[in-house]
Amino acid sequence: MRAAPWMLSAVLAVAAGCAPTTLSPMGVRLARGDPSHMTTRAGMRTGPRMSVPLQAPEDFEGNRAPFSSPQWSVAYEADLLFPVGGGTGLHVGFQGEVGCDELEATCPVPIPGYGLSMGLSHYFELGDVSLAPAVMLRGATDFGLASVGGPSSVVGAEASASLAVRMDDTVVGVVPFLGVHRVVIGDRTTTATYGGMALAGHFEFGDGEFLELTAGAGRVDMRGVEPWWAPIFGFRGGP
Repeated sequence: MRAAPWMLSAVLAVAAGCAPTTLSPMGVRLARGDPSHMTTRAGMRTGPRMSVPLQAPEDFEGNRAPFSSPQWSVAYEADLLFPVGGGTGLHVGFQGEVGCDELEATCPVPIPGYGLSMGLSHYFELGDVSLAPAVMLRGATDFGLASVGGPSSVVGAEASASLAVRMDDTVVGVVPFLGVHRVVIGDRTTTATYGGMALAGHFEFGDGEFLELTAGAGRVDMRGVEPWWAPIFGFRGGP
């Protein structure tokens, strides 16, 4: 009996796996959200693997090839926004790596890099203009397993601000961000900053359904490594 292709990819992913990807900005908030219910958003976004320049320098190309893997990758992500009151919301985020192996095969199971984030945002509104500053904490790891760009773990904090304008059922805005992270690679640790800006759009379709798109770039600065820019692309939606 032949195994399904995705099962074969999953086996390969377990063997190699992926180190954590840094997804930013984390606290994007272009709309107030339901003041009485949790707002759920889920999708996929891109970001840099900060461990690669030190763990796998032969695979690091910096600005010469900003889309090259494994220094730049894609991850699943979800964000739960709980209303706290008065425009303040509690964000709880989840991250799972798109499965990969040395041949860049993919599978639907996030293996083995996972991450969690948590933070607060506050939504200010003046007519059709809104501003939502956010502060987030994050942590992600591949549990010390052999992985593409790893094994490694990342912990950090990020500040951002979503400045947006509403036009009927569409909201467009910009989200500058700056994060400081500790990258742990075996018994070594280093500090990296990741800052930049994303353009964002929030599109509502009725019955509470919406789609959010992001695009932009961020710069990674790390001691002993030439700074490099990471392209930002992403989408996520909600019911």
